[in-house]
Amino acid sequence: MRILICIFFISLGFSATAQKGQNIQYYGSSNLPGASDAVIVDEVPLIHTTQFLPLDKSGNIAEPGNLNAQLNQVFSNISSVLKKAGSNLDQIVKLNIYIINSKLITEVQEHINKRFKSGKKPAVSFVAGDLTHTDALVSMDAIAVSAKIRLEGVKYFMPENLSSARGSASAAILPAGPVVYVSGQAVKGEIAEATRGTLEQLQATLVSLGLDKKDIVQIKSFIRPMSDLKVVEEEFTNFFKGTTVPPMVNVEWTSKDPVIEIELIASSVNAGTKSTQQIDFITPPGMVASPVYCKVTRINFGQKIYISGLYGQVSANADSELTSIFTSMGTILKNTGSDFKHLVKATYYVSTDVHSAKLNEIRPKYYDPLRPPAASKAMVKEVGQAQSGVSIDMIGVVIR
Repeated sequence: MRILICIFFISLGFSATAQKGQNIQYYGSSNLPGASDAVIVDEVPLIHTTQFLPLDKSGNIAEPGNLNAQLNQVFSNISSVLKKAGSNLDQIVKLNIYIINSKLITEVQEHINKRFKSGKKPAVSFVAGDLTHTDALVSMDAIAVSAKIRLEGVKYFMPENLSSARGSASAAILPAGPVVYVSGQAVKGEIAEATRGTLEQLQATLVSLGLDKKDIVQIKSFIRPMSDLKVVEEEFTNFFKGTTVPPMVNVEWTSKDPVIEIELIASSVNAGTKSTQQIDFITPPGMVASPVYCKVTRINFGQKIYISGLYGQVSANADSELTSIFTSMGTILKNTGSDFKHLVKATYYVSTDVHSAKLNEIRPKYYDPLRPPAASKAMVKEVGQAQSGVSIDMIGVVIR
């Protein structure tokens, strides 16, 4: 049986050969345009960017309707902030790509395939839906290795122009060392009330971990509708008043309730926590543990594995589609020195209620109920692959 990873098929005979770069190892099929199946990165500082639109220096969308021009502008914006943060495009380990519809993916893949060197292509994930600007066809955020190694905490970089989200940092460096992934949290209510309440709840979670706002590296919001983004941004500005708004990523979802869910990544180097475990699976006070996702995971040491967006074999059967995804994931994990017990963060994109329900059913078959990854599940218009109902974006660690 052949399995889809991103858009193209690869066989289950996954290649264990890695292409090595400085601090980075690339695994994958040469038949996967523009992406590696997985990328391993050492314990080094990592830049997490904001979600970049194809905005030029004057704040206008580059050539509306021209996807190639917009891709060039997005990469120019990413390249600019990476340079400031001690990196460049060749040091990117993961690209998260948001497009207006899945029909554009092939052209995006071709563009990325030409831009990155053979054997040194990042892990890539796609999701399709309304973007934060009505004239934009594509936006991206990136994770890249930084050469700035002497860091005592998170370092933010502010935008020099209008190319990134209003009022937020254009990038932040996650220092080498412990890092926490906080699953999506949500408070019900109208968009302003829900955003404010969710941010306060997330802050309580951080405090329970010995962390604060200044430790946040990136924050991702799942919003309905995207036209309410300005309200969300205003609540973020108020919440982070007196401090820096971390790099922001915004994804449209179609969930009817709640109207917003927010997840985050934070450095734990200054928390003073000592653990002998490679990963801690944490349930903060006042929350209830789940066998299919962890409220918070903390990597204490070890190499991270970024896996490209996974799709299953398209069929009328959601069970077989999801089974093929987890089979493929297991193969990738085995060949990168990991397993299902060493997954730390999942983002599940689903486009049908059937796939959402089946995802809930299948996860207990693969996850240790005491060690499931932190996660967010977002109902979206398109998962980035025609006729697919689900895609999975996953981070793990190499077992030590």
